[in-house]
Amino acid sequence: MENKKRNKPKRRFAGFADDWEERKVREVTDRYDNLRVPVVANLRVPGSVPYYGANGVQDYVDGYTHNGEFVLVAEDGANDLKNYPVMCVKGRIWVNNHAHVLQGKKKITDNKFLSYVISQADIESLLVGGSRAKLNAETLMDIELLLPTKIEQAQIGGFLTHLDHLITLHQRKLDKLDSIKKSYLSEMFPQEGEKKPKRRFKGFTDDWEQRKLGEVCSEIGDGLHSAPIYDEHGDYYFINGNNLVNGKIEINPEETKRVSRKIFDKNDKHLDDTTVLFSINGTIGNLAYYKGERVMLGKSTAYFKANNIDKTFLFVLLQTSYVMNNFMVSLTGTTIKNLGLESIKSTKIMMPRNEEQKSIGLYFQQIDHLITLHQRKLEKLKNIKQAYLNEMFV
Repeated sequence: MENKKRNKPKRRFAGFADDWEERKVREVTDRYDNLRVPVVANLRVPGSVPYYGANGVQDYVDGYTHNGEFVLVAEDGANDLKNYPVMCVKGRIWVNNHAHVLQGKKKITDNKFLSYVISQADIESLLVGGSRAKLNAETLMDIELLLPTKIEQAQIGGFLTHLDHLITLHQRKLDKLDSIKKSYLSEMFPQEGEKKPKRRFKGFTDDWEQRKLGEVCSEIGDGLHSAPIYDEHGDYYFINGNNLVNGKIEINPEETKRVSRKIFDKNDKHLDDTTVLFSINGTIGNLAYYKGERVMLGKSTAYFKANNIDKTFLFVLLQTSYVMNNFMVSLTGTTIKNLGLESIKSTKIMMPRNEEQKSIGLYFQQIDHLITLHQRKLEKLKNIKQAYLNEMFV
C-alpha cells in the first residue's frame, strides 16, 4: 500500500527512483480510429499487410490504413474480457472498426510500455453492451494510468517485449512439435482398409494384423460408478478423467478428494505396470500411464491392461484419429457424452509385430518428452512475465 501511495512500483531498473505520474489516456496519446476501414472477407485483396480486428490478425491484405507504431485496443468482440486484447504493432497495418488505434505522444509515451500499462487496467469493468461487450472510445480515453519518465517506460516496454518474444518462440516450437506428432500419427498407422502404414522404420515390411482392443488387452474396465465415502485422511486419491494430463496422473493434494484403504480394497482394480488409463466420460481421450500411484478410479476413467500388445504402442494407438473416430461414433448421452466399455472392446485396430510396436511407442515417447519440455519452458516464461507485470507497475 505504501508503494501505491508514493506511486512507485515494487520492482524497478537501477537508476530510477522518481514517483510515477497519473495521466489519462487522452493526455498521453493520439487516437486514429478515423482511419480505420472495415472490409468484408470476400472483398479483401490478398497481400502481405496484416488485417487487424479486435483479437489480432484476421487476414493479410493489399494496402494499409496506418503506417507506424501503434497500440491496438479491442473496441468490441473481444474473445477474452479478463485478459483484454491490447497489442503494440509496427509497420504498415490495416485495421477494421473493431479495434481502437492509439499512438503515444512522442515526448511523453513509449508505445510498447503503453500497451502493457493499458492491459493492466480493469477494462472489463468499463465495458457496455450485452453479449458483444464494447469499450467506447471516450471511456478508453478517460482511463487513468500511472506513468514514469519516457526513458523508464522504454526500459520496461523493451524488457517485457523481449519476454513476449521468447514466449512466442517457444509457442512456435511447441506448435511445430504438435504438428509433427499429428502428422506422424497419421502416417505411421495404416489408414482404414490398408494393412501397411505410409511411413515405417527401416527393416519392417510385414502387413499389420487386424484385432479388437478387447482381444489384445487382458482387461478393460472402469472405476467406481457411485460416489464413495470420502476420508480427508485417506490413503488413496479418488481421481477422474481430468486427472489424466499429458501421460501422467496429476493430483492436487489440497483439492483431490481421498478415500480410505477399506473403501479402496473393496473396489481395487489391481492396476499394474501394464496399465494405461483413458478418460471415457465428459472429456474423451485424456491419457496417462499408471505407475503405482495410490489412486482409486471414478467412472469417468477406463483402464486398459496391455497383454498381447506393447503398452507404449497402445498409448499411442489410442491417440490416432482412426481409433478416436471409432470411439466418437459410439458415444452415448446428450449433455455429457460417455464411451461404453463394450464399444471400446469391440473397436477394431491394426497392429504390427512386437518389435515394431516398441519402436513406434519409443519414438512417440521421445516426441511427447520434447513437447512436455517446451510446455514447461513456456509455462515458466508466462509465470515470469506475470510476476514482472505484477511488480513493475503501480
